[in-house]
Amino acid sequence: MSQEEIGDLNLLTIEEIKRKVKEIRTHLPRDERFFITYSKNFTLSLSNYCQNFCGYCFYNHRIPKPNGQENAILLENEQMQTAIQRGISHDCKEALLMSGERPDSFKEVKDELEKRGCKDFIEFVKEISKYLLDFKILPHTNLGILTYNELKILKGYNASMGLMLESSNPELLKTGGVHEESPGKIPDIRIEHINNAGKLKIPFTTGLLIGIGESFEDRIKDLYLIKKIHKKYGHIQEIIIQNFVEKPGIPYKPGEVIMIKDLLRISGIAKIILGNEIAIQVPPNLISGHEKEFIEMGVNDFGGISPFTIDYINPRKLWPQIDELKKICEMQGYHLKERLPIYDKYIQRKDFCSENIKKTIDNIIY
Repeated sequence: MSQEEIGDLNLLTIEEIKRKVKEIRTHLPRDERFFITYSKNFTLSLSNYCQNFCGYCFYNHRIPKPNGQENAILLENEQMQTAIQRGISHDCKEALLMSGERPDSFKEVKDELEKRGCKDFIEFVKEISKYLLDFKILPHTNLGILTYNELKILKGYNASMGLMLESSNPELLKTGGVHEESPGKIPDIRIEHINNAGKLKIPFTTGLLIGIGESFEDRIKDLYLIKKIHKKYGHIQEIIIQNFVEKPGIPYKPGEVIMIKDLLRISGIAKIILGNEIAIQVPPNLISGHEKEFIEMGVNDFGGISPFTIDYINPRKLWPQIDELKKICEMQGYHLKERLPIYDKYIQRKDFCSENIKKTIDNIIY
């Protein structure tokens, strides 16, 4: 990818991007061409203790929470059981297991794990994943950086996993950058994680965080990087194009606020670069009111939508009502279709879906 190619992409108008996206969609099988997907899920926030201190993060345990909320050292069993029962009542098929990165590097978390008879955080997550499968709920885990062996342990009990690339620009790690105090955001470490997931044939979600100090060129390079990794391993189901949203209490104040038009452009360009092989996803609660434009830009997935848990990263941004989202899609000539956290094509591919997950899927009324 040359500077000239990047420049050509940057020169594309919105209308030109729309035309290219429309042409790409014509190469889909007819029965897939007019579907937008989502997963009905709920979140289990396991711990918000995190070794990173990203300038834009509200989730981190070092950021004061409003309304007297306390930081979660470790999710309580009663909280988990309540959430599972609510998930069952809402017919959720997916549980998103999320946490800060390396929470057991903190003494408070270590002590709590020991009280519960777990040798480390990965064992804790594995046991929760197994427990969820007993209730016919498929786990999707995103815990930050993990080792090859940790990914391997969790694969057997997770339908899919994820890690945002965010940005591979090393400048963001320098003094004053959003990743200055974030050892887990070193690009090579995150790229290794995504590669390891590919080696292990884990259906995977990654993505870009837009508006944290990266340039247009950085975004294009990262899209091509993701495409290259996927070409090697074939494991990336979807890429999230997520816009930074300001929140109270965080130190990062962007010099230039990302506009919807910027997010639309990079979503459309992602479709042009990645084609139909990888789904393009935007969080619907962050682009409310602009769903039509994003569908025109090639977005074909709205990710996990919860009927009752909040977006822990952007708690002020409420999830849309699924019925309302269906109406918006239908007005554009598309059908909103529920999916599992593992895409259908990966259920069939050799070694991408463990026996534990296959058994659970067979028992899900879907």
